Amino acid sequence: MAVLTRRRLLAGSAALAAGCLLRPALAETSGPLRVWRYKGSAASFMAMAGQADTPYPVEWVNIAGGNIVLEALSSGSLDYTQMSEVPPIFASIAQVPLAVVAVLPGSRQDLGLVVGSDSGIAHVADLKGRSVSFVRGTNTQYYLIDLLNRHGLSLKDIRPVPMPMQEALIAFRSGHVDALVAGGISALQATQQQGVRLENDSPFVGNTLIAARCGALEDPDKRAQIADFLRRERATWAWVAQHPEAWAEHIAQQTGISAELYLRQFRERGRPVSLEPISEPAIASAQQVADTFFDNRLIRQRVDIRPLWRDDFKPFLEA
Repeated sequence: MAVLTRRRLLAGSAALAAGCLLRPALAETSGPLRVWRYKGSAASFMAMAGQADTPYPVEWVNIAGGNIVLEALSSGSLDYTQMSEVPPIFASIAQVPLAVVAVLPGSRQDLGLVVGSDSGIAHVADLKGRSVSFVRGTNTQYYLIDLLNRHGLSLKDIRPVPMPMQEALIAFRSGHVDALVAGGISALQATQQQGVRLENDSPFVGNTLIAARCGALEDPDKRAQIADFLRRERATWAWVAQHPEAWAEHIAQQTGISAELYLRQFRERGRPVSLEPISEPAIASAQQVADTFFDNRLIRQRVDIRPLWRDDFKPFLEA
């Protein structure tokens, strides 16, 4: 990997220097930055964007999401990750040492309730007594609850079928579930499987949160690595916005889903993915998710989300 001295680093990144975020010489930091990686994350195409040459070692952590990510943060085996707006609720309850440091704003076009074309379901109210699949502990769970509540229903009025998304798509295709709540490319896959997407009357956009281990933020070396990695992730998403065809081809090779479908997702999303600093609207959205989980008795205590959010890198991300 390239060697980056203190002088070159400070001279080459005025915004970071002004914020005092990268004072340590990254080339001399001890230990790797441990980053969660999965198909579709920025880490999967950083090299294509010219952002993979970190001056410090990166250890890719390839594990399942949800609770396993929280356990990895708790054990100190993970430093940098991303998650939906749901895991921080349980992190707060379990006192997992994480801090939300940045946001990938979601899009209403990315979430959808898809029903079978011959299911007889034309409106959300028609879901009463029907089987609906979603991924537990993700934005799809909250989105379903929000839709139901807006139509005078709750999870008790339907037959909830929580399962991983790939299993849910198979169940939907085979007719074993009547409806499916999905996001991104999965929603488009479902509509290709003789599914019909119902009108979305929820304002929820489903943000993705960038979180760091609190212990890593207190370590000057790790903090510098995280700041640099945030810069690289932001640059990677900017590259995707300018090269959607190359992005679609690359991710299609990873997932086996057609590049054409990824390009359709890119176009229909309305705005490219971008890494942004934390904001009051983002915090309010996460709090609404937590309050809804409590109101629907999915958690036993109210949760104040705000203490988990930190604006350490806001000046840098706004530069």
